[in-house]
Amino acid sequence: MMKKENQTAIIGGIFGFTLGVTSMFFVETDRELNNIINNIKTEQVIRENINTCEDIIEWMSQDVEKYSDSTVFDTYIWNLEEMIEENRDILCK
Repeated sequence: MMKKENQTAIIGGIFGFTLGVTSMFFVETDRELNNIINNIKTEQVIRENINTCEDIIEWMSQDVEKYSDSTVFDTYIWNLEEMIEENRDILCK
């Protein structure tokens, strides 16, 4: 027969191993959750950037008729459209 100390050590070892594996599972799950939250925040910021650029383009397009030299507006509008496309490409990845 095994001594009581050996049985206690074996049971304690199994319990410790189980507790360690379970806690590592929760730590890894927390990391994954934090990564998902950060990705969602980043996606929201990119979507807000796209919406802001589109709003500015709409606003500038309405005011372009007021000015005789619209090349500056055209350049800004072109740059904003490029930013929108780049941000949409980031979202698609």
